[in-house]
Amino acid sequence: MRSILSALFATSVFAFSSFTFQSASAQTVDILSGLLAKKNVKYSDRSFPTRNMKGFYAARDYTPIWLTAGQLNEQGLALMDEVGNSYRDGLDPSEYLAGLSGFSDIATQAEAARLELALSHTFLTLGRDLFSGVTTPSVTDPNIIIKRKKMDSAQWLEGAANTGVVSMLRTLRPSHPQYAQLRQMLGGYRSLLLRGGWQKITKGPTLKPGMTDPRVNNMRENLMARGYDLGADDPNFYDEGLVEAMKHFQMRHGLTADGVAGPNTFKAMSVSAEDRVNQLAINLERWRWLPRNLGRSHVLVNQAGFELFMVKGGKTVDNRRVIVGKPFHQSPMFSGNIAYAEFNPTWTVPLSIAGKEMLPKIRNNPAYLKDKNYLIYKGWGAKAKPINPFAVDWSAVSASKFPYRIVQQPGPRNALGQVKFIFPNKFSVYLHDTPSRNLFARSGRAFSHGCIRVEKPLEFASLIYSLQGGLNPKKIQGIIKSKKQTRIRLKNKLPVHLAYFTAWINEDGVPLFFEDVYKRDKLVSKYLF
Repeated sequence: MRSILSALFATSVFAFSSFTFQSASAQTVDILSGLLAKKNVKYSDRSFPTRNMKGFYAARDYTPIWLTAGQLNEQGLALMDEVGNSYRDGLDPSEYLAGLSGFSDIATQAEAARLELALSHTFLTLGRDLFSGVTTPSVTDPNIIIKRKKMDSAQWLEGAANTGVVSMLRTLRPSHPQYAQLRQMLGGYRSLLLRGGWQKITKGPTLKPGMTDPRVNNMRENLMARGYDLGADDPNFYDEGLVEAMKHFQMRHGLTADGVAGPNTFKAMSVSAEDRVNQLAINLERWRWLPRNLGRSHVLVNQAGFELFMVKGGKTVDNRRVIVGKPFHQSPMFSGNIAYAEFNPTWTVPLSIAGKEMLPKIRNNPAYLKDKNYLIYKGWGAKAKPINPFAVDWSAVSASKFPYRIVQQPGPRNALGQVKFIFPNKFSVYLHDTPSRNLFARSGRAFSHGCIRVEKPLEFASLIYSLQGGLNPKKIQGIIKSKKQTRIRLKNKLPVHLAYFTAWINEDGVPLFFEDVYKRDKLVSKYLF
């Protein structure tokens, strides 16, 4: 695609010669059945496959959907309206219109038949993009495992023919409230863009409440362009009204809401309206990647917002802070199912961490392992026995081919804390507690090696089990006090979605923007625009 801006100005004029294209006439049947017998049909300067249309048209005796008497009928006009309005979903109408160029030169029924199929192909392409996303097959990040959802072309075409294009496409869009809210938010930011957006903040030192500086007026004008009411006797004075507006702005952009305008605040204020429009389009795209049914009860982790949401019956019943992977240890994106929780867990140190991070500490002091409550095994088999770390010549151990298994025993200093939540996956990633609970107070929380650390995880465990009529808080506390490694399965597996949204609507309806800590917006934009 080109920049999403092109969608703002996409216009088309549709004109057709007036000849008769009678529904299900012998000639119509012959032409359409002949075209659909081919693997591909060419219209204008593009060709498209016919495999997704053959069964549908055969079942309706090759009656056209979109054309009547050589003109776009009600369905055809509705389709073109939907194509023209696809920018509302962050899509580019010109991408769909390009396959219909040359339509005004129709002079034969054969050309009309080709246009009929081209319109069906356009409908299916738009439907697929709304249903499962434009970029899914193109995003090749190894930390993103997203399968394109399967489309049912015959059912979609049948739905368009029977209930109307608008209704059919509405069912293909994600039904999650966030999608509808972000779609509305996209329209609002387009309006801001058309009004000129806002100016960047002039670089300079940190601005604090009570200061007088020309850049204060620069900030004031930037915020007023976004809709903040900030009239002042002295626009250069950092007054209380501006402080409150700044705190609100900082809260909305994942920053420490202290009213002090430093480099990170200036950076957020200087992101252009056009970039925010594109950012919203990217986040709408990510909602299209997710499964249609997230689960009546499910957990959703927004890595970019460092937050976890517990949803039951379509309502958020709990949300809490999380810590995600560092930029060079990114938490992956995928969907799974929480099968069980393990209380008083052990932690088996990944070989990469053992070799690169722990080996230098062990070489310096072999007592490090005992101090941290680690046991070391010569091998990974179930029958492997612990060995004495002081009997190992650590100077001869290879960091790249670390030969030992290191396991931290349960206890207050265990890296996984008091509980972990397992959803089997190829990344060996899970949700867990942490002894480093002070990190939850940070506004940016990308500190782990990829797993997701959960704030107050025993509360979270109690909530999960209570939803299924399982463990209560007293039983959980009893297990913790026993200090025994204990695995408790859920009665029903709980869907969990590790997602990544840099734009979000909070429970008060306030739009939030987060830093693209993993540069995944940039990755998607290469394909989307």
